Parts: sequence; structure tokens; C-alpha cells
Amino acid sequence: MTTLKPTKPMKAYNPQWSANESTQQTAQKWFRIGFLRQEQVLEVQKTYPLDFYNPSGFLKIGLFIFTILAASFSTSIMTLFFIAPFQSNEKMAIIIEAFVIGIVFTFVLESLIKSRKLYHSGIDNALLYMALGAFCTAIFFIFEQSHPATWLFLLIFLPFFIISVIRYADLVVCCISFFLTLSILISLALTSTWGKTFLPFIVMIFSVGIYFLIKRLSKRDDYLYYEQCLGIAKTLSLVCFYLGGNYWVVREGNALINDLSGAASPQIAFAPVFYSFTLIIPFAYIFFGLRNRDRLILIIGMLTAGFSVFTYRYYFGFLPTEMALTISGFLLIALSGGLIYYLKNNKNGFTYQPDDEREGMNLEALLMSEVVQSKIPQQGETFRFGGGDTGGGGAGTTY
Repeated sequence: MTTLKPTKPMKAYNPQWSANESTQQTAQKWFRIGFLRQEQVLEVQKTYPLDFYNPSGFLKIGLFIFTILAASFSTSIMTLFFIAPFQSNEKMAIIIEAFVIGIVFTFVLESLIKSRKLYHSGIDNALLYMALGAFCTAIFFIFEQSHPATWLFLLIFLPFFIISVIRYADLVVCCISFFLTLSILISLALTSTWGKTFLPFIVMIFSVGIYFLIKRLSKRDDYLYYEQCLGIAKTLSLVCFYLGGNYWVVREGNALINDLSGAASPQIAFAPVFYSFTLIIPFAYIFFGLRNRDRLILIIGMLTAGFSVFTYRYYFGFLPTEMALTISGFLLIALSGGLIYYLKNNKNGFTYQPDDEREGMNLEALLMSEVVQSKIPQQGETFRFGGGDTGGGGAGTTY
């Protein structure tokens, strides 16, 4: 329960909002389990208030759509002021208008966050996307006549998205930043023969680098502010690492890149290596997911294992589809039943039951209870909600 400092210049939202939100969510979870009483939960809500505007899902979607429509209408009105002065140079009109629109939307976004305390409410998300779209439009028309390389175009766009992630911690912008960076590396690799050959390894190395960067960032004091962004980036890095080594993706992607159309795609270089990756990576994910009690890695491991089965069957299928599905179904049922029976009594910290059904107390609950009962308004910085690398109780190696 860390009391964070006020908003830093690089963050648009107050970091304390994310900390208070995490605190209340954890308190509600412990209340359902039975670790806290109702009056203790109320005291937590009083001590750590959610004094920002973050509506429910459907209302957030409605506000997002309404803001997009209102911003589009205002953009149309603004266009009228640029038609007459720049009739002789339509391209210059578009560039100047796009920059003006981007600046106006950014100013409105910042003003609403400060005055209305918006916190990923749909309104601020829409304004952020519109501002980024306007800036990217202006940059596109500035450089398009010189026909720069694809990777250079993307490299010019990238700083806008990186700065937006740092300041606003937006999930969509975080995903775009990830794929922009990956696309830059892929575009550079495709410019040379050796780059095409080693492209799968480049993707895998990039994914590993992002994963360990996330591990490092997860230890920062402002971790909760970026918790969701780090979580989605971790997911994307794990998925891309597997796809970079998957035999089907590499073989079919090689045929597509080199325009090798035909009844069957040709064999690729380092085929045994990718056979091994396709088999080993899912089992490694499952192993480390169980060892580190990381549900995200475990789930991705099971999904990639299913895709690996598809990959091998696509090229080496020897059973009819109906028979393969039947055998797989029986094996999965037997495996599930065996695991449920084995984990029923909580073996080595694992159980098939959800967290809400676990019994007993833990250190975090005792700490929360003591804090609430003593009604201490400010807490030290020795305790933080959410174990593990991506938040959530039990997401890491400790509880």
C-alpha cells in the first residue's frame, strides 16, 4: 500500500489513482475470501478514495464513440478555415491543419484530465488517438514526396507513440508501439538477403529483449501506473517469441516474402531448429508457468502447444481428422481429471480451486487488517500490492 508522490511532469494522470484503484480491488478480493470485514473495506475506501472519473465498460464505449463523432465534426468545421488561404497548395493546407488539430486535441486532453479528472474514461482515450492520428497524418504528407524507406517512415512515427505510452499509459498505444518497433526491425531485415534468412531469429531476440525490459520496469516504484501496459507487452513478447520460432509461420512466411507460390511451400533453412522450437517452446512456457506460478505464461504455453500440434499435423498428419480429434479429446479429459484430482488438496502451493475458495490467512491480509484497524493515513513504501512480474496475487515466484 504505497502512497505515491503527486503527478510527475512525465505522467498525465496522478500516479496515486492507480495505486488507490489497486488497493481497493485487493481489499474487495480479500473481503470475498473472508480476510477482511465490511467495515474494514469501507475504511480502505475512505483512506484510498477513487477521486477520478472512470465509468463502466458500456458507458466508456459510448463516450468514446461520442467523442470521436464530436471531434470529427469539429475537425470538419476547422477545415473550412484552411480551404481559402491554401487553395493553391492543398498539401500544405493538410499538413498545417493536421498539426493544428493535433495540438488542439492534445491541449483539450490535458485540460480535461486536470479539470475533470478523467482516467481512461473513453473521452481521453479518443482524444489521444485523434491527436496521434493528426500528427501522423502531418508527418506522412511531409515526407511522402521523398519516398523514404518503410522502416524510416515507421521510425519517424515511433517517438510520438513511445512518448504517449510514457505519459498516458494507454493499452492501444502500447500495442501499436510494440508492433511499430517490430515492424521497423522486420522492414530493415527484408532489405537484405541475410536479413530475410535470419528474420525469425531477429523476431525472437527482439521478443526476449522486450520481455526482460518488462521484468526490469516491473521493479520500478511507479509500476502500478503502467501495470496494464506492461502486462500486454509481456503477452505480446511471449506470443511473438513463439511465432518467431514456429515452423509453420517461418516456412509459410518465407514463401510469402520470397513470392514462392505453388502447391506447397518449399523447405526452409535451419528446418530442424524450427522443428525443435515448435516443440520445446510450449513445454518451456508450461514448465516456467508452473514453476513461477505465472498464470499468463501457463495459459500461453497451453495455447501454443495446441498450435504446435496443428503445425506438425499440417505437414506430417497421418491420422484422419475425426480420429485425431477423438484421441485428443480423450487425452485432454484424462489429463484434466488427473490434474484436478492431484491438485484438489493443494500440492506444493498449487490448486485447481479459484482464489476466492482458498482458506486460511496470509501475511498480506494480516498487514491489511492491521493497517485498517489502526487507520494510519499514510503508509510506508515497504509494501506494494500485486506479487510477481505483471501484478496480481501469485503472479510471480512469491506469495
